[in-house]
Amino acid sequence: MIQKKGGLQILKTSLQEHYLKLLLEANRTSLISQSRNAGEYKNKERGKNRFERKKYSKIANAVKNYNEIDMNSLFKQDILLVNIPFVGENDEYVVTIKLEGVVAEIHKNIKNNSNKLEYRTIIQALTKVFNTSDVYIKCSCPDAKYRFAHWNIVKNVSVDDSAHDPGPGKGIANPNDDKGRGCKHMLLVLANGDWMMKVASVINNYCHFLSEKRPEAFLKLVFPKLYGVPADEAEQNDIVADQEELETGKDLIDIINEYGRNRGKFKKGSNKNPITNTGGRAKKQEPEEPAKEEPKEQPTKETDESEESEADS
Repeated sequence: MIQKKGGLQILKTSLQEHYLKLLLEANRTSLISQSRNAGEYKNKERGKNRFERKKYSKIANAVKNYNEIDMNSLFKQDILLVNIPFVGENDEYVVTIKLEGVVAEIHKNIKNNSNKLEYRTIIQALTKVFNTSDVYIKCSCPDAKYRFAHWNIVKNVSVDDSAHDPGPGKGIANPNDDKGRGCKHMLLVLANGDWMMKVASVINNYCHFLSEKRPEAFLKLVFPKLYGVPADEAEQNDIVADQEELETGKDLIDIINEYGRNRGKFKKGSNKNPITNTGGRAKKQEPEEPAKEEPKEQPTKETDESEESEADS
């Protein structure tokens, strides 16, 4: 009996540790669940709380809006930092999200895709990390600064430790931490993954641009991460050079996204069938019939006489 009680006590302790771990996790599902029934607004006309009111904000929906991705952080540290532009109810803001382990997942997907880097290998990696790993997030709006920055740093949810200081005597506007894990903009990013398709396009464009236009940088800094070249082998072949930096920045990514758009455009004649020299599917090839021999014309009498006269002359 004593052993049984001891076993039950160990099991109870193990379950407590498990649930404590779940509470401390900062994954997407956990952050949403902490906000779904959080503190309510006094005026509930447009939604009772931030989670319900998030639908009145809009996420930027063009690839060109996602041009502030630090590719050095992504490929050298496997940390993806993305700035997501927003049009809120009152102003424009930026939500920053941080994910870790995306490149490692891309590598796995490439390996399972016959060693081919494609858009789907990237979007699948992003989706998996976003849904299963820890998520770090912050927003530039006043609500996030005054009510969530402090507590999200305490809870290890914030992208960084730059908490907003409300100033002497003002205190924290959310002293009981009962308003959820983020402002309505942050919650919309957590609840809606459409932005990931744009980010996947930017990363895909960047990799293909580098492999074509900057092959040396691609081979040294990107290829080893995507295709899993062992560190010692990479150093031996001079493939990696940590002291080197990848070209990045808004202007270059704008150029690369334009390259990506042109790369994916339909080009006239690009899908011509090599057999029919026409677009669309190949026409069914009918077996050729043997050419019929034309009957030889018999020389006429006049022709014979003229040829004889020419021979005589």
